[in-house]
Amino acid sequence: MTELHDGINRERHAGPTRSPHQDPPHYGEGQTTHSTYGAGDPRIVMTGIEDPLGSPEFHLTHEVTTIGSDPDNDIVLEGILPHHATISHTEMDDYVLDTLGDTETSTAGEESPTDDAPTGVLLRHGAEFRIHGYGFSFQRSEYADHGRPYGGREGGELSRQPQQDAPPDYRERHELAVNDGLHAKLDETLEAQAQRRRNEQPGPAAP
Repeated sequence: MTELHDGINRERHAGPTRSPHQDPPHYGEGQTTHSTYGAGDPRIVMTGIEDPLGSPEFHLTHEVTTIGSDPDNDIVLEGILPHHATISHTEMDDYVLDTLGDTETSTAGEESPTDDAPTGVLLRHGAEFRIHGYGFSFQRSEYADHGRPYGGREGGELSRQPQQDAPPDYRERHELAVNDGLHAKLDETLEAQAQRRRNEQPGPAAP
């Protein structure tokens, strides 16, 4: 069984797990890719679509974004499993893709295997994945993406500059966001149940 740490598949991403126990004095500035929790406008952009208005974008504003053909998903696509994939926002402020069905993935800057249903896929800016005929690219501003500065290219971190500081401790903010999401989902469910009860009530009797 593939072992996951903080939701990240270490067979695919063998780098060490970061320990968020310090706040860098200048995160979000200079030669670092750490910022505040959820910063950098994380989103997935559909690829291979010719549209004068631009490619459709889905902003990842929830702690868990669901993708599938069932209408209860955040992103609804025809021809795939009812609940095909999720993108989770972790306590490390990373975004991780988990799938239940046919999905092709490639992570920016590395050679990644293609699995039938990959799990724990760490998404960095420029990472791409494809679900059946639907292509997506993960986008997030580099200052908040937690990757290697300057995209990890030659001359970047560990080459001509010192290793960047550890990221801030995001765990408290993550827990608050998860709880807010659960409360919002509960409110949505209760409202849907109340609406069903209202719809089931008989109308006024005819005179």
